[in-house]
Amino acid sequence: MGLTPTIGIGGGWLALDMNMSWSDVSALDKPAFSYIFGPRLGKTFKLRKPERNIAVWVGGFRVHIEGNTKGNISLSDVLNLDNAQQKVDDGLTKVSENQTKVDTWWDGLTPSQQKSPANVAKHNTANRALESAGTFLTTLDGALSTAESSTVQYSLHKAPKDMWNFIVGSQFQYNKHIMFRVEAGFLGTRTQYLGGLQYRFGL
Repeated sequence: MGLTPTIGIGGGWLALDMNMSWSDVSALDKPAFSYIFGPRLGKTFKLRKPERNIAVWVGGFRVHIEGNTKGNISLSDVLNLDNAQQKVDDGLTKVSENQTKVDTWWDGLTPSQQKSPANVAKHNTANRALESAGTFLTTLDGALSTAESSTVQYSLHKAPKDMWNFIVGSQFQYNKHIMFRVEAGFLGTRTQYLGGLQYRFGL
């Protein structure tokens, strides 16, 4: 939303350019507000050709940003949980497949082979390894499910280092419809440049 009241002063003019905006970001508790104020004092000089003139001005440029921001963001947006969840799911599938292979191998042994110390040790070692892997992946799966529904609360304070800087500019009116504008802002910690082509409808 903007407003630019203008008044003639001593053969020149004074324009007060004011613009306000609210940026509504889903991660913020409320929209972030910013306000820009640009007073300009200038003079317009007519040129020889009708409808042509050139305006020059000096002024200031003030930027105000709402300093305190609070919000929250889903932990799943911060961490790549989709990729992690896929790896956990793949791991659980492999554990299940390997457990089936171990069980199939053990069931395929004869009673005398199942009593063999070497086969018993191999069977127990495989079961312990698969049980440990399954427990770890199941715990991790639960942690990821909790993280997906968790959010991170945050707050920050922000402000421009210098609210004001100095501006100079000029506008050339080619005719009543077409104008060219340039402006530069400097001094302080902010430097900005602006260029524009303006078309005025014949209303």
